[in-house]
Amino acid sequence: MNNEERKKRLQIHAGRLRLVIDTDAKNEVDDQFAIAWALKSPERFQVEAVYAAPFSHECFKHIQASDEEIEKSAELIGQAQGPGDGMRQSYDEIRRVFDLLHMDYADRIYYGSDRYIGADGEPVVSDAAKDLIRRAKASEELLYVAAIGAITNIASAILMDPTIVEKIVVIWLAGQPLEFGHGIEFNMMQDVKASQVILDSGVPLVLIPCMNVASSITVSEQELRDNLAGKNELCDYLYSIVAGAFCDEEAEKAYMKVDRGGYLLGREDYSEEYLQEFPTGHISWSRIIWDISVIAFLKNPNWVLSKFESAPILRDDLRYERDDDRASVRVANYCWRNYIFGDLFDKLAR
Repeated sequence: MNNEERKKRLQIHAGRLRLVIDTDAKNEVDDQFAIAWALKSPERFQVEAVYAAPFSHECFKHIQASDEEIEKSAELIGQAQGPGDGMRQSYDEIRRVFDLLHMDYADRIYYGSDRYIGADGEPVVSDAAKDLIRRAKASEELLYVAAIGAITNIASAILMDPTIVEKIVVIWLAGQPLEFGHGIEFNMMQDVKASQVILDSGVPLVLIPCMNVASSITVSEQELRDNLAGKNELCDYLYSIVAGAFCDEEAEKAYMKVDRGGYLLGREDYSEEYLQEFPTGHISWSRIIWDISVIAFLKNPNWVLSKFESAPILRDDLRYERDDDRASVRVANYCWRNYIFGDLFDKLAR
């Protein structure tokens, strides 16, 4: 399609949207919020399917931090013995959210890829990829894809049937703001090849960067307790999985160092020796609920501001290169945190 048609499809329309969610639900504590929010917003979303995405932590080789710092910071996120194990854990966690909502998940939850797309660029055939192709071609109405994990399932579906780029709109939480010059971030760096497929495919794409954009969607333990605890079975579970993460000060300090060597690479020019002269200090606890940014964008574009940019070229070392002749993508640049949590808490607590 030409750029004008692509831009037209990236103007998210009002009314009810056909939606599938692609999620590494067991990796963190945020996917569960995104899935539940979408399922509890039937006035906006017809959630047709949820796909289990692979995850693992082999990708941290891209982070400029010590093995000890990476291992300590990993205490704040999920653990998986390879991408296939992460995908299966995610499948089980998706089922848990449906169970907590007392919703039928027959023909709505699908196993995704058990590995990443390799250097040969061949798709990984999975139930999720095949279902996405089927649903994309089942209707003239656009199918929106909320992607909140490694993009392997979606990229594989496009490789298996490139015509679906005419039928879908992908909203993906991944990478960093384009001015950072790199896409060092968990979802993007797990499967660089799949990320390149998406950015090169011309599919209508909304890219929601992590730092300085989704990272603003933070919540405190007290706020979660006041708004969720005791409301219902689902809310109690969501509160418990996040509250359990407000605990390890050493892990949080390691997480900061890992971020500075990866997600925030190039954001400062201080020497490590200079920074060590200043104590870290006490921590006022909060947790980023990253993945709800994608659902927030689809629910109300007033809540997640964005602009058209040329799709970046993603190099194998995760550097961005810019070319104004590339297809236009929509890139988010700000999240209205208060509006997002206001609607989220209202829907979940009902």
